[in-house]
Amino acid sequence: MRGATTRATTRCSTGSHEAHMRRALSLAERARGQTHPNPMVGCVLVRDGVVVGEGFHPKAGEPHAEVFALRAAGNKAEGATAYVTLEPCNHYGRTPPCSLALVAAKVSKVFVGMVDPNPLVAGSGIKTLEDSGIEVVVGVEEEACRDLNVGFLKMIAEQEKEKQGN
Repeated sequence: MRGATTRATTRCSTGSHEAHMRRALSLAERARGQTHPNPMVGCVLVRDGVVVGEGFHPKAGEPHAEVFALRAAGNKAEGATAYVTLEPCNHYGRTPPCSLALVAAKVSKVFVGMVDPNPLVAGSGIKTLEDSGIEVVVGVEEEACRDLNVGFLKMIAEQEKEKQGN
């Protein structure tokens, strides 16, 4: 329910939503080798059981997967469910926060493949969605989402290790 004050994040490893997340994974895969230093991300928007928008992040500096999916969906994004391979970003960089784009589009629920380990995100995208009354489910196809971005995960881990060592 929109506007709910209870924490809505749940963990999910299996279920009927896997097919949509697998589609998001296949979209993300299209950008292999082109997104560094960013991760590969795919997004699928579903409303009333019908895919209304899809997108992927093509390269660093370009809009993110969620933005392309929201553009494709137009006003059909309102009330839709988003399937995103990585937690939506929640900071301003070369692009504005995807978490806020999902909130502005009034999606009702977001399935997140995995939490973004980048310290600039690291759960804050999920919190923004939840604070806006959007239900969030974390962990659908999580292993596949991690496998997709092994290089990104390694880069973030190395950066964090360097920070702690200095």
